[in-house]
Amino acid sequence: MKMTTRVGLALCVVVLCVGIGALVLHFVEGLEFVDSVYVSVMSVTTVGYGGFKTVQGGLFAAVWILVSTLAVLRPFLYLAALRIDRGNRKAVKSALDREITVEDLLAADTYKHGFISKSEYIVVKLKEMGKIRDIDINKVVNQFDKLDPNSLGKITLPDLLGALL
Repeated sequence: MKMTTRVGLALCVVVLCVGIGALVLHFVEGLEFVDSVYVSVMSVTTVGYGGFKTVQGGLFAAVWILVSTLAVLRPFLYLAALRIDRGNRKAVKSALDREITVEDLLAADTYKHGFISKSEYIVVKLKEMGKIRDIDINKVVNQFDKLDPNSLGKITLPDLLGALL
């Protein structure tokens, strides 16, 4: 589901919470309809008003205000996630649109043999996109080194079987 759809649905839930609260305030607490909508909006936005006077209304309010507060929070969380996602997409697009330079090749050439492999190129682009960090790569390299006891730069079946035993 698209994030904008999620935001819209979350806002609909907030409106539903206001509506339910207004109906309870109107029918259970006996407030005029306009007043019940006003008190409902004040309660849902956590400003509060204290319009619940009956026991039934108070019990309803205890649950309803908690649910409504969480419902109000959800659209803001979705909007924050949407903003972060847009930034990530821009970084990915920028990394994929940018051509590799000589400096990039030299920096990515870990073995200093004048070329980079597909895996080295992928690592460079993933770092540029912000998908991985050097600390993450170092952890994977350390794990690889444990599985490559002869330091051949590859994991063989005998190495793997020896590590499992």
